[in-house]
Amino acid sequence: MKRILGLTLAVMLLAVLASTAVSESQGTDMYVCTKNGKVLLVRSSQSAKDDSNVIGTLSYGQKVIIYGHQNGWALIDYGNTAGYIMYRFLVKEKPAPYNPSGSTEQKTNVFTTKDASTVDQLNKLLVSARIVPPYTVTVRPTRASGWVYMRWFPSKSAQEMATFSGNYELTVIAELRDWYQVSDPATGKVGFIYKSYVQ
Repeated sequence: MKRILGLTLAVMLLAVLASTAVSESQGTDMYVCTKNGKVLLVRSSQSAKDDSNVIGTLSYGQKVIIYGHQNGWALIDYGNTAGYIMYRFLVKEKPAPYNPSGSTEQKTNVFTTKDASTVDQLNKLLVSARIVPPYTVTVRPTRASGWVYMRWFPSKSAQEMATFSGNYELTVIAELRDWYQVSDPATGKVGFIYKSYVQ
């Protein structure tokens, strides 16, 4: 009899929790922020021992309304039913887009060349640059109708600063292994151009 009474009380408590989840005015807005950028599992009970209680998922950065938390679990309304998610994967402010490197800032330029793949290697690459007496080179695209980019950093994935068509003349002011640091006489811009694209 005591076991039946205990079970009845547990069911009633769950029903009360589920009914409070329907009222969004009582909830708190939070956002999903998993460490690996993957989805957050929504479960029908406060247990992560197996996936038999999984009833859905929430995406990284998705807004969710919680109605309290305890024992490391947050209560949510998931499709008009009570659901539970791990509270440690929730934040109050919307997170930045997921970045596998662990940084919360979005990358605007990728510092990679075939000679360097880390910042230390890139620093060594720049230190090895040889300043030379200025001389003129002529832009030579791979196609007659093509163009060549001047980039702000000696990397083919760095943002381009200017575009030059064939036979345009630039002034070399420093040499790296595969790059020239050049100046555009017309605009005064200084950047880097790949050696194979000039003569």
